[in-house]
Amino acid sequence: MPSFTTLYPALLFPAIPLMMISFGNRYTSLASLIRKIHDTIITNRPTSNVVQHHLDQIKVLTTRLTLVRSVQTLSGISFLMNLISIFFSYIKIYGLALNFFGLGILIFSIAIMLFIYEIQLSTKALSKHLEDLKDFS
Repeated sequence: MPSFTTLYPALLFPAIPLMMISFGNRYTSLASLIRKIHDTIITNRPTSNVVQHHLDQIKVLTTRLTLVRSVQTLSGISFLMNLISIFFSYIKIYGLALNFFGLGILIFSIAIMLFIYEIQLSTKALSKHLEDLKDFS
């Protein structure tokens, strides 16, 4: 398998950390939003209607948080598989290098699919907020 070189996993090498940074930023945004809702409910003691609205948001945020955690975990595993692939390619064990590279791509593909699903949930939540604003005006 001499046609498989270190170049292939090296091409994927910078993409995974960049995606992990993106996922980390989404996590930070979710954490900030959850803390804001927490403070609103605990300190302001809003009406039951507002609390119910926040509880509905919390269900979606919990799902999104789980998805972001899964995406970050899978991306980290994919990055490790990529590093192992580079190592095996370096020591010229191309069969294992190719297997780890393929596994890394498969795991990263699953992470991207989960990320797309999380984006859809995020967009749906924002659309709900826009509907609320339209009703208010």
